[in-house]
Amino acid sequence: MVAFKMAELKPKLVRNLVISGSVLAMTDLITDAALERLGMRSSAELLLPETVEGLKALQSFAMYKKIWFPEFLMRDFLEVMFDHRKERAELLEGLVISNKDATVPALPQRILLLWGENDNIFNVQIAKDMKEQLGEKTSIQTIDKAGHLVHLESPCRYNQHLKEFLAAVTSEHALE
Repeated sequence: MVAFKMAELKPKLVRNLVISGSVLAMTDLITDAALERLGMRSSAELLLPETVEGLKALQSFAMYKKIWFPEFLMRDFLEVMFDHRKERAELLEGLVISNKDATVPALPQRILLLWGENDNIFNVQIAKDMKEQLGEKTSIQTIDKAGHLVHLESPCRYNQHLKEFLAAVTSEHALE
């Protein structure tokens, strides 16, 4: 969401965008659909786990591949990464806006939506809908057997798509 906003406010500074696992805005419709699909009551319950079991659930939602971590590592991760829980939960809730207040900016940049085909948080249909909203300068690439954390699960394929996009926009800018 930050990248989209920066591209809107500073188009001369942000010449192109590559977006993975993010949306234009966290609308109530997107949030409610994702939470219902995942069986969660709130963004905080999903993204700010309090237990090792909650962290394992988040990991299973965010990743296609099942990666095992020892429980002591998960407990340490919870302790270090999820402090200030109340403030973080308030920030998460503050991100959600009404669907009727959401606007799609007219972005002049070329945009690549690089998505995990098995993203359970923001599914591929959300990416396809964004592509339609953003227009002809937006393209979408999906990577199979990858979830929300596509860049971690399939770094080689992710980087290949990224390099192809960067080569294309670099040659376009060289012609200008």
